[in-house]
Amino acid sequence: MLRRSLFMCTRNYANQAAIQKKQSPLMKRIINEFDNYVPKVIDESLAKVTFSPEVKDRIKKASEYYTVGRNPVQGEFMLLAFESMNQDLKITDELIHQLEVVVATVEMVQSYFFFWDDLEDEAKTRLNKPCWHLIDNIGMMAFNDACILRTFIDEVVRQNFNLEMRDKILNVYHQVYFNASVGQHLDAEIARSKNFDNYTIEKYNTINTWKSSFYAIKSPLLLALTLSKKLNNESIDIVENIAFDIGILIQCHNDLIDYFNTKGKVTGKTGSDIQMGKCSWVAAAVLENCSAAQRRIFTENYGSSDPEKVNRILQLYEEVDVENLYKQEEQKRFALFNKKVTELPKNSALSAEFYKTFYNLVNYYTQDVLTLMYDKY
Repeated sequence: MLRRSLFMCTRNYANQAAIQKKQSPLMKRIINEFDNYVPKVIDESLAKVTFSPEVKDRIKKASEYYTVGRNPVQGEFMLLAFESMNQDLKITDELIHQLEVVVATVEMVQSYFFFWDDLEDEAKTRLNKPCWHLIDNIGMMAFNDACILRTFIDEVVRQNFNLEMRDKILNVYHQVYFNASVGQHLDAEIARSKNFDNYTIEKYNTINTWKSSFYAIKSPLLLALTLSKKLNNESIDIVENIAFDIGILIQCHNDLIDYFNTKGKVTGKTGSDIQMGKCSWVAAAVLENCSAAQRRIFTENYGSSDPEKVNRILQLYEEVDVENLYKQEEQKRFALFNKKVTELPKNSALSAEFYKTFYNLVNYYTQDVLTLMYDKY
């Protein structure tokens, strides 16, 4: 088995066992029981609202469809951070319940975005099953289901926390919604413009700082700080600074998977970045490393659903060696992250040691570029 220290940037592209994750008994309990308590949290919350049985059934199905049965990655990030700040805390049934509610709701937030992404991308499958909007009698009502899910998440939080704590938790979620919406706007605008001069890594960073980095990395850490009552301007600034490169790297990983998916190497989610002309990391990296002749090929073929043009882009990606570019990107992002970790103040709520462990956990989920981090199987 490959051994890997934190400060080594090698990558095994096929072997999920290359990097092992360590879980405390508390984390193992909450993560392993995820599929069991999420329906209970949903049912208990629905029991307290005065909707018709039909509406309750719709909310339950929509809430569980993408949530149950996948890796609760952001929930696991949150738990790791929470435990690092509360090592001597007494574990009570109330604490476990509150942690379960936060894990459940932060993952339901991800499901909310899955609804929107699949509709906008005209996706066919996700998590190895048909997208929600393709189920009989759903269709465009999936937009409304997403809106209901978003407000239901707020209701679940309100029912399970006191006023002060629930407002702080919901503030994190509302920041997620706002940031992601701005990111989606920027993403759609640049794809619609087809001005490939703007397809740069700098522009990509800007889009995904808003679109994905906040939810994927920052929000779990902010939730942990909130539950630990250590959320303040200083701790927020540190998270904003140190989590940036890892958050972007997760999106780079997703974009690389979309590329492999388009090549037919990945199951679970349909790839569409090439056809939709997205400013993906793959596209931006290729444009910054290709020749003038290759750039002409890109501009003539990118953003089309014509199979011949899609295949020409895939061929171009192979010529430029996208996999090697990703390895270089990973090394660069890690070096920046590591530098920030070494510069952390000693009294940081989330310590340097935590961030090292956190990086290993992120690596566990991104080491295989043929598997989405949320796919359990």
